[in-house]
Amino acid sequence: MGCKLAFFILVFICQKLITTGEDTIPSVHAGFQAHYGFIIPHSKVIESVSHTNPYGFEISLNKLHTTFKQWQVFNAYWISGLQTGYFNFQNPDILGSVYDITIFAEPVVSHRRNYLFSICGGTGLSYHTRFYDKLENPLNQFFSTRLAFPLFVGLRLKYRLAERTYFTISGYYNHISNGGLKQPNKGMNFPTLALGLEHFHSNVPELNHNYTSGQVVPKPGISLLIQTLSAIKILEGTEVFPEKLVFIYGFQIKVSKQIKSYYALNLGSEMVFDDYIKETIKREQTGLDHKRFALTAGQDFLLGKVIFTQNLGFYIYSPYKARNPVYEKYELAYKFSPKLIAGVYLKAHMQVAEMMGLSFSYRLFYK
Repeated sequence: MGCKLAFFILVFICQKLITTGEDTIPSVHAGFQAHYGFIIPHSKVIESVSHTNPYGFEISLNKLHTTFKQWQVFNAYWISGLQTGYFNFQNPDILGSVYDITIFAEPVVSHRRNYLFSICGGTGLSYHTRFYDKLENPLNQFFSTRLAFPLFVGLRLKYRLAERTYFTISGYYNHISNGGLKQPNKGMNFPTLALGLEHFHSNVPELNHNYTSGQVVPKPGISLLIQTLSAIKILEGTEVFPEKLVFIYGFQIKVSKQIKSYYALNLGSEMVFDDYIKETIKREQTGLDHKRFALTAGQDFLLGKVIFTQNLGFYIYSPYKARNPVYEKYELAYKFSPKLIAGVYLKAHMQVAEMMGLSFSYRLFYK
């Protein structure tokens, strides 16, 4: 349930991005693109089945946002969209294929009359025809659930072929995993190159407004964030113990220093109470403590009301040994007010996702 809630919160954030209240119909456009790429063999256990070239197709319905209210979301013109697609991993017996539906946001970095250059990122839900089974499909340790969560980031160049039609060329970094919900979950990383077309319903609006950001750097620009974390995982069943749904929760305190209107650095500490580890310890009868404490450091990209955070954590208390002493955490959040922030995060050790969950933050300002 918690993993579903994390997905719906993520979709809610994307829906907030897709809100089109003041924009007009003419900037709606449809798109198609074809992908071709390769799988990164980031772990020895999946190396033998990583030497294929995934290909796929996507169709999308998109919206170009041009009002000042929408511009303030990223402090840039941007495009939002809903797309559905199909990817074939060219290994039908082990990896199969995947059908997905994703929501994305695409800030425009540079534009002229005949071209747009943008950065896009999105997430959604994927359905897999083949996934891990201990007896029938032990080699597919990329995915252990039929449903998973695709994530992608990319760069896209659009060149105008006709008054309403653009040719697109894009480079993507794609990741699919179940967010650590169930193991094994190595996750698949596969970059792709995509070519496509986009056609507008009506004439493309001119992007020539002189909008100015109201976001400034406070002095001294230091704030304190108190954050709660939550997630769920499924502990695998054995011959002795049944499969079990477990909960994880934690707290983080961060001090953030805003350097630019769009950029900040942070330092903090994090305490996590992990019932997945607690139940594992109970089964192994080792008597260790299941709690973990870490120091963290990272950076925040302040994109209007959207905040993207990258953190590195280093365990200083972890009696039950972690996969690695250092972990990464990626968080996408939406600022509902200057003090209230909610989002979703993905925690990983190297390329392997450990958990996906929700975060809620309260910000105190020190000026």
